[in-house]
Amino acid sequence: MRREKESIAGILVSRIGGFIIFLVLLGVLNLLAGTYIQAPVFVQIVAFLNTNLGLLLLITALFLVGDLFGALLFPLNLPGPVFSAAGAVFLVMFLSRLFSLVGDITGVEFFALLETFALPVYLLVFVIALISGYFALFMGPGDSH
Repeated sequence: MRREKESIAGILVSRIGGFIIFLVLLGVLNLLAGTYIQAPVFVQIVAFLNTNLGLLLLITALFLVGDLFGALLFPLNLPGPVFSAAGAVFLVMFLSRLFSLVGDITGVEFFALLETFALPVYLLVFVIALISGYFALFMGPGDSH
């Protein structure tokens, strides 16, 4: 099965549009958390999203740049997997923080144990994402190189 490359305009619209929709939803959640919903877990989740907004923006930007490079022809697409691998590391970092929040809310101590292995996991994620990104780049559609 052959997969066509996305256009640069399509990538920009879908990725940036998706992030803008997320920001609007986060704004609505902030309004609800401050005025209508006082449940401590809900307020804690909204505060978590607010605190990690910069990280989410960084993840979005890295994947966006990686996808933009991926839309170009060989050899201009070569930096793409590096940005995507960096985005994957920050995504795992966000998920680690999310698991820590779940652990705080539920009282499960297992998630705190995962922080011990954070650095090796980040390194492993970067290497696997980088290798698989270049593998996909070179084994992808015939028009990529």
